[in-house]
Amino acid sequence: MPGRIAQAIRFLRTRLAEAGIEDAHRESLLIVSHVLGTEPAAVLPGDGELDHGQRELLMALLEKRLRRFPLPYLLGWVGFLDFVLCVRPGVFIPRPETEGLAERAVEVARDLPPGSLALDMGTGSGALAIAIARARRDIRVVAVDVSEWSLRCAWENAQRLGVADRVEFRVSDLFQHVPERFSLVVANPPYVPSEGIGHLPPEVSRHEPRVALDGGAAGEEILRRILREAPAHLVRGGWLLCEIGDGQGENLVRFAKEVANWVELRVEEDLGGRERYLVGRCWGPTT
Repeated sequence: MPGRIAQAIRFLRTRLAEAGIEDAHRESLLIVSHVLGTEPAAVLPGDGELDHGQRELLMALLEKRLRRFPLPYLLGWVGFLDFVLCVRPGVFIPRPETEGLAERAVEVARDLPPGSLALDMGTGSGALAIAIARARRDIRVVAVDVSEWSLRCAWENAQRLGVADRVEFRVSDLFQHVPERFSLVVANPPYVPSEGIGHLPPEVSRHEPRVALDGGAAGEEILRRILREAPAHLVRGGWLLCEIGDGQGENLVRFAKEVANWVELRVEEDLGGRERYLVGRCWGPTT
């Protein structure tokens, strides 16, 4: 590992690019700034020397990244909307697409009456629950997950971001331990077909929790459970917002109409033009 900062950045960038990692320049800056304990923009000005321990740590991080260990796990954080979330191995890493779901949830939450209840199912790092709680100080958010490890991470994020007093974390398999009715339910559930997980990037298929990815044979198993069970947990006129996989919208809309009375039900696209969000407002279960 070269001894000067600028040289180390070029070395990392070259090795990452040779390994086929996209945006190798950005990643090299993030890794070096992580080792230096500074912001990426502050790395290059003035250059400087790396000490022996810093060079060893850079090599260790580079070797892990070349084995396709996810960058957010290496750094311990990931950006989401206008805040930063701590993440660790075993906790699902929030994606840019989920920021679109969060933006829609915040838009709905801003119009809810004071004292309303919102539910984040499969909270993972707490991204959606925290986004809602930051947008509305006068509503209560319940965040559930099957993983106690993820809930611990989510609680730590809520504490650090100053919303832990407005978010309650519970171990629950979807609605299993959630008796309340909610004005808003948001979910980024597993929606990858089981056989498709092996075709995902190695950062995902090898390292992220399978329980957060595997949506069953067609990728719709958990989504259909949510659509079947949600009406009994929504107030009249309550909102359901789910992230879905591209190409799943038509089947899910058809299924949703069979199990509930919807005043609104639509599929919306992400910034890449792919089906990504199912947005519904429910009058209640079908009779």
